[in-house]
Amino acid sequence: MEKLQQAATIFLFLSLISFLANLSTAAAATSRAVFVFGDSTVDVGNNNFLPSDAPKANFHPYGVDFPGRIPTGRFGNGFLGVDFVAHAAGIHRSPPPFLSLRNGDHGRRGVNFASAGSGVLDTTGTDVVTMTQQIKDFSTFAGNLRASKGDRSAAFFLRKSLFYVSVGSNDLFAFSTVLIPGNSTQKDEIVAAVLGQFAGQLRSIYQLGARKFAVPGTGQLGCIPGVRSRVPGGACNPELNDLSLRYKTATRALLDQLAVELKGFRFSFSDFFEIGFTELAVPCCGLDAEGRCTPNSTYCSHRNQYFFWDAVHPSQAVYRLGARLSFYGPCQFAYPVNIHSLLEN
Repeated sequence: MEKLQQAATIFLFLSLISFLANLSTAAAATSRAVFVFGDSTVDVGNNNFLPSDAPKANFHPYGVDFPGRIPTGRFGNGFLGVDFVAHAAGIHRSPPPFLSLRNGDHGRRGVNFASAGSGVLDTTGTDVVTMTQQIKDFSTFAGNLRASKGDRSAAFFLRKSLFYVSVGSNDLFAFSTVLIPGNSTQKDEIVAAVLGQFAGQLRSIYQLGARKFAVPGTGQLGCIPGVRSRVPGGACNPELNDLSLRYKTATRALLDQLAVELKGFRFSFSDFFEIGFTELAVPCCGLDAEGRCTPNSTYCSHRNQYFFWDAVHPSQAVYRLGARLSFYGPCQFAYPVNIHSLLEN
């Protein structure tokens, strides 16, 4: 099985060569805004402004491949997937962290509300900006936007913008520690509980003016290094993978439902679950006893060859690949349309 997955992985990389030139030429003539919600996969620095106990990545070797080798607070060695998506959408600099904005900033290219460690449920994560608060922050921003631009112009601006929402993995991790192994009914109850809350959050963002949503699905969470390091022999955790598959499948169904229920609601759902990459168990940044990448950690020199940067987060190379698939890819990876088509129509 692993040999087949490895062959599929090599084929995927080769087949995507044609996409490599697109990122530099895809910037739209008319700049769009991107608004971002979620967890560490999309946090570009909000947690830098939180108390010390909040998860942080504002130290080396994080950011070793970012321009200037700056540890911005991104949980990776460089740019995140949402950075590449924003650039492909015509935004040359990623939307800034909401907590970095000063009075008078009006988010012409969008705002990033994400907070590392957060989940769909407010009980997931501590000392983080919950999804509930992220949406409240966006509500504040939208109110200020209407006050400065007028209702009509603000509504048009938000309708053409992209709303990128990447969240849910931390909720599944939290449940898995107490309920896995579990039976099928328990797993379905977990998925229903989280998605019930997520549906309300997407509706709230829609009611504040959003119309175009990009939502990544959860991958094979049972195969990340931080999980495999706790499994005898370093194998994947099939129970967590099963839970993740159920959640991913139900998320796609939820988005289909909202597209019928809410007038003008459109979405692009990124699905990379089948890619797997289960043979890539070793992260680039060395792990300490608690599975963290720290200032004293050693890290690999050939970072483009690694799927994982640390015990949980992908490398910049993988984020770049995922962004290309999301933005330009076929329906196998971007359902029912890719982000490029979502923004153009």
